[in-house]
Amino acid sequence: MASKSKRQRLKKESATSLVLLSLTVGILALLQNRYGQFSDIRGFYGMHFYDGQNLWPFSEKILAGDTKVQHPVEYPALTGLVMWLLSFLVSPSQTAIFDYYRITSAFQIVLLAVSAYLIFKLAGKKYGFYFILAPAVLYSLNRNWDIWAIAAMLLAIYLFEKKRFQLSAILLAVSIATKFFPIVLMLPIMIIFLRNKQIKLFIRYALTTAVAWIVINLPFVLINYEGWAYFYKFSAERGLGSASFFEITNIILPSITFSSIHFYILNVLALVLVTTYFLKLKSIPTLAATSFFVMFAFILFNKQYSMQYVIWLSALAVLTFSYLKREHKELLVYVYILWQSFELAFQYSFFQKILTSTYANTATPMTITVSNTAYGYVGVARYILAVIFALLLAKFFFAANAETAQSQENIKSRQQNN
Repeated sequence: MASKSKRQRLKKESATSLVLLSLTVGILALLQNRYGQFSDIRGFYGMHFYDGQNLWPFSEKILAGDTKVQHPVEYPALTGLVMWLLSFLVSPSQTAIFDYYRITSAFQIVLLAVSAYLIFKLAGKKYGFYFILAPAVLYSLNRNWDIWAIAAMLLAIYLFEKKRFQLSAILLAVSIATKFFPIVLMLPIMIIFLRNKQIKLFIRYALTTAVAWIVINLPFVLINYEGWAYFYKFSAERGLGSASFFEITNIILPSITFSSIHFYILNVLALVLVTTYFLKLKSIPTLAATSFFVMFAFILFNKQYSMQYVIWLSALAVLTFSYLKREHKELLVYVYILWQSFELAFQYSFFQKILTSTYANTATPMTITVSNTAYGYVGVARYILAVIFALLLAKFFFAANAETAQSQENIKSRQQNN
């Protein structure tokens, strides 16, 4: 009994230390960019709430004292709701735009700690450290509101592993209504249920997710359908570019041009490849172990590559890490560090390139200039390392999965012999 009590105490202390470190590094990340430079959080406050009227963000508006019509926010329902509610915590002033950014960041630092705790529950303390100590994760934490959806997604995965399927489906719907990305998790969820011959459970899970998503979105649709639909219309019609695979390729190889058809072809191929991989796994995998692969395939050929995407990939990658053999973990951690380093370099070069262009031919000197070509080469290195990391992770997980299948077969054989 004492031994069990000691283990529980040590586990609680581990979780506490991880959460405290998460809060600490989150604050340091905020201090590194205390004015929210290049952050959508600051930018969207200026576009929608700067006049202090706190108007509904899914409606077109003209700020007081301005003549420009601001379009609705190009975010799903719950992100827009969060943006709007937090605007009431800020009093109109000369510094309101910075206050809003810092208040939002404070909430997001807490959500970083929540995400780290959920990773701890799913995989262990070490993997929580891998997540929160990744510089690229911290550098991009407050560029956007993605951490709200990531925390909900991780909770959905945790509940799924605990076989609390109905609650998991509701949390997945919350995450989808916040960012939409987690919709891709329905692929591994479907395969897990079908391989377990639980078709009815899958149908119930899918219906619960769909109904919960509709219930969440319905009030927004009724208040202002056009404003609610703006995100989906904007996403469908937006072009290729802004740090994407397509832009980086075009910078290095100008003779290669892309259109929307290439985007759809590459994404379908990536989806088919991931589906084939899941079906070839020897034993039935877990959602925690497989979510990274489908999210990576979805993000790799996205129309745009936003810097906060690394938070999604890192959170799910460390979950898969925990399923690998020890010798594979030791090798892959170095690749993980290298990938994270180039993610950070890619982000830095992206923003520095913007500043270089902004201050070109002006009296304001630039200490570090980044040309379009230099940014392109850093981008190539980032994409190559991300793909190498993903392929190695897939290879090593396949080996661990095969070993698990063999162990299960051996146990089954012994039971039959007895």
